[in-house]
Amino acid sequence: MIRINQVLRFLISTLLVGCSLSLQAQVYPSQAIKLVVHTGPASATDILARRTALSLGPLLGRAVVVDNKPGGSGAIAASFVARAAADGYTLFFGTTQTQAVNSHLIDALSYDPLKDFVPVARLYSVNMILVVGASLPVNTVEELLKWLKENPEKANFGSTGFGTSSHLPAAYLSNLTGIKITHIPYNNPGQLMADVTSGQIAMLFYPPEGVKSFIDSGALKPLAWTGAKRSAIFPQTPTMLERNFKDFTFGAWFGVFAPTGTQPAIVSKLSELLGKVVLEPALIQSVLAGGAQMDYAPAVEFNPFTKSEYERMRYITSQVGKKD
Repeated sequence: MIRINQVLRFLISTLLVGCSLSLQAQVYPSQAIKLVVHTGPASATDILARRTALSLGPLLGRAVVVDNKPGGSGAIAASFVARAAADGYTLFFGTTQTQAVNSHLIDALSYDPLKDFVPVARLYSVNMILVVGASLPVNTVEELLKWLKENPEKANFGSTGFGTSSHLPAAYLSNLTGIKITHIPYNNPGQLMADVTSGQIAMLFYPPEGVKSFIDSGALKPLAWTGAKRSAIFPQTPTMLERNFKDFTFGAWFGVFAPTGTQPAIVSKLSELLGKVVLEPALIQSVLAGGAQMDYAPAVEFNPFTKSEYERMRYITSQVGKKD
């Protein structure tokens, strides 16, 4: 009889826990949600995150607040979310860098991109455009490489941080050509643009949204696109593939992640609503105008995708060394 009572108590407690979790998922969300971004305000990643938050909030019936935590090549923000309560109220706007690159470049990384997060939905992707200041006497990639060889003291490139989508293509180009091009990382996108347009930084790979206005004004010159096909925004700019740089395709994807342990029902709800977000005409127009593209994948597809990207980046990152 005692054994039977113990079994009954276990079954009842398990049922109550299940009902409690189900009820919690049904009433979710009951408060504002924090969407953590690993770059500073006004960066390309931040802009995409804020557009997402503005569209997601009304669908959830609660505010979605962007929280910028730049630094550490994204590790500061990622670690913060990885250690947050797995209740659906702290989410991460993860990218190729934080979820697929950092582990291969940074020793003793403070988070595990595969174990510490649950993929919720992939939302966007974007390729990079190679730009130089208007005063630099080059108009093609070939001319740029020749100039870099002849001016080793000025041969440098800027980025938004080690391992980012603006760092990897330039570092890979340096390795591929054998030309030493010094990496200069920036935490402030505004200062980075100022130094590129003034010529203090020789070259920059960057998402099109962040440099389009400078290109339109003539302050920057576009030399090449890192996509497999030409950009719809810069159709006159050749791809790196067209310039005979084999397999030179680089870009970034952006998606939402939750801490491991988040209830599947909450993940499913967020994934479904984010699928509606990317269908909004105003958001689509805004994202496309900025040079990115809608690239939605629900949680069930995003999960294996992140794992495959993690493996794909092994070779690419092996060419640029590790962060000290």
